[in-house]
Amino acid sequence: MFGVFAGCGENSSTVLSLTAQADDAEAAEAEPTTALEKLNVRGKKNTHLLLGTGSVQGVYFPIGGVICRLLNRHKYLHRIRCSLESTGGSIYNLRQLREGNFDLVFAQSDWQHHAYHGTSTFKDEGANPELRSVFALESDPLALIVKSDSEIQSFDDLPERVVSFGYARSLQHRIINDLLAAKDWTDDTFKQVRRMSDTKQVGALCSDEVEAILLLGSSLDDYLRDLDDECKLRLVPIVGQEVDQVIGEKPFYRTGVIPAGLHLDSPEDIKSFGLGASFVALESTSPKAIYHVVKEIVENFKDFQSLHPSLKTLSKKELPYAGLSAPLHPGAIRYYREARLLKQ
Repeated sequence: MFGVFAGCGENSSTVLSLTAQADDAEAAEAEPTTALEKLNVRGKKNTHLLLGTGSVQGVYFPIGGVICRLLNRHKYLHRIRCSLESTGGSIYNLRQLREGNFDLVFAQSDWQHHAYHGTSTFKDEGANPELRSVFALESDPLALIVKSDSEIQSFDDLPERVVSFGYARSLQHRIINDLLAAKDWTDDTFKQVRRMSDTKQVGALCSDEVEAILLLGSSLDDYLRDLDDECKLRLVPIVGQEVDQVIGEKPFYRTGVIPAGLHLDSPEDIKSFGLGASFVALESTSPKAIYHVVKEIVENFKDFQSLHPSLKTLSKKELPYAGLSAPLHPGAIRYYREARLLKQ
């Protein structure tokens, strides 16, 4: 996700198209026109919802923009006004949310977990028991890539081979380390583990310096867009009992699918796992406002999915569950129950 997860580049044409549609709808409803709307305006206090998103160049700023526009087009009915700010990402957002400077923020699934439990970067400030999940966004699964003619068909085929999982502190290397630990594998399991940057990995694979590389699904377009026609690559699934074990032990991980295509010789969608993205709030954030946020997302779900290719595989059923560590916000629970999206 997609903080470190800003890797998803935005699909600017669909973002602008949907934004324009929402702007038109908002302009059309800028003033109350019917007797009911005028009645709703009288004597009712506005609720202002401020969203913390991500960098302007990333995908979460335009997603936040569309959320606000969807809300604002009905602002004279539900009395909720929405605005947003670009930010430095997950860790900044979660700290500012705790300070009361935002009402709803984007957070990568692992940082949501650490903020709620007071671990990792949030150890000094302690747990934030008031943190509440609103909805899950797309997953950012690991992409294990080999040459098309490689004998490697599964992750279990990697022992005794030369591999690269990215540089030592890369996000994908940190994620795969949890899987390696679950499998009791070390560097000695492989012929060689080469630690290199993402920009070097694809070239090393094409020139047969390594036999398999690991990228984030969200970055495939960035690194494979200009792939030489002579270098044919394909994806390998990362699935199995140990993957299920890792997700069970660390619920901020989730399964995900990398759609067929994406400059690779993979005719079918490939299953893998990784982190995800989410929007979170505090328990004290207006239940009515959060209810309407979730309502707008669910009831405009196809348009919402068109924002970015990575949202294509997102399911409505995943919204209340996937990679969410903090409990659901009461306003979100209310709508999910109405829409029959909660299991209980």
